[in-house]
Amino acid sequence: MRRLSTRRNAAAQFDLHYGPNMTPMVDVTLVILIFFMASAAFLGPEWFVKAALPVRGNVPATQQQLTHLRVVLTRAADGSMLAGVGDRTGLTTATLEAFIASQALAHGRENVVVVVEPAPDVSYDAVVRVHEICARIGVRAGLAPESTQP
Repeated sequence: MRRLSTRRNAAAQFDLHYGPNMTPMVDVTLVILIFFMASAAFLGPEWFVKAALPVRGNVPATQQQLTHLRVVLTRAADGSMLAGVGDRTGLTTATLEAFIASQALAHGRENVVVVVEPAPDVSYDAVVRVHEICARIGVRAGLAPESTQP
């Protein structure tokens, strides 16, 4: 019986390899990576974009006259949102908007800052609604930091 011969010449070996040779591409990529790493080491911080950070020093008089409204959000028994600002409690969304608008008219929109402090059981939707109210009125709004009290 005749044994099947296997071709071991260069053309047969070339037919076994499929796709492009990736070695040159990997070599070029690594050379480019090394080039960028070396050039970044030569660049000093003066070549990068400067950040517009506030300068330490005296606070301008306009920032000292800001009116901070601390809005405490709680959840009612029926699941609706209730807000409290200072000694005013039990405010609905409409009355809260009217109160913030009156404060913005009295002190100027640019001088009123609303700090939202949600209770743990308040939905995130309620917090977003308060932010939308502030955006409609034109006052700045932010979240109160989480209290660290036990």
